[in-house]
Amino acid sequence: MASIEHDLFEEWMGLLQAKHPEHSFMFDGIVCQEEWDKADKHILLVLKDYNEKKKPITLDKINIENPVGIFNLRKHLRVGIGSENKNGWKVWDNAARWVYGLSRLTIDDYPSFEKANPQGDSDHRSSNLKKVAVIDVKKKPGTSSCNKAKLIKFFKEYPENILFTARQIALYGQLDYIICCGSGVFDIFKKIVKSDVLKDKYNIVVKTSDYLVTENGTVIVNYIHPLLLGKGMGKKDAYLILMKLVQKILQAKNG
Repeated sequence: MASIEHDLFEEWMGLLQAKHPEHSFMFDGIVCQEEWDKADKHILLVLKDYNEKKKPITLDKINIENPVGIFNLRKHLRVGIGSENKNGWKVWDNAARWVYGLSRLTIDDYPSFEKANPQGDSDHRSSNLKKVAVIDVKKKPGTSSCNKAKLIKFFKEYPENILFTARQIALYGQLDYIICCGSGVFDIFKKIVKSDVLKDKYNIVVKTSDYLVTENGTVIVNYIHPLLLGKGMGKKDAYLILMKLVQKILQAKNG
């Protein structure tokens, strides 16, 4: 699958370079294929605008280990854990806790925050994030936050990203949970799953403003960004609210 995904990324980058030469790019997706294959639950985190400044793509200098104009998020999450830039890991601290909880959540139970909390530290973060896939819907490292209005504007300028993202997700097979992180991401994702590539596989049978459930059981959640938790909300609240919401969805599915 890695070679198929890389071919997709090269096609994607070629189009972006031709139409939007100022656009950089991000290698994202399954963080570690080996751990993904062993995982009991397949989880996709969908985010926007990872804060990493990059130059425009230079296709004739593409090298996965040291690419020009490309940020390799997969490698960053696999081997960059424990970086001296602690502030840069706040997103992934919370994301790792969420992954730990979702991986063990059942219709009746989920890990306490006290158990989940250390899963976001530098000793455990990598082992959790290696089990998931992560997609940045803009495929463009950014330098500032991206609100809903900016995200909508971006996809009007880059409509091709809808279809390419759908093609990327189609490579990952059956997913258990898709967590759309941040304002506007859920709305964009609903457009992605309506594309011809995914509309049959992601036939929505339950639709609310907080979540979707597909006919084949995938749960798609509209949630906050793991860095921007909101006023008065701490990491514990963010974890528990997500666990309770997903458990409620599972109970409704099986009720």
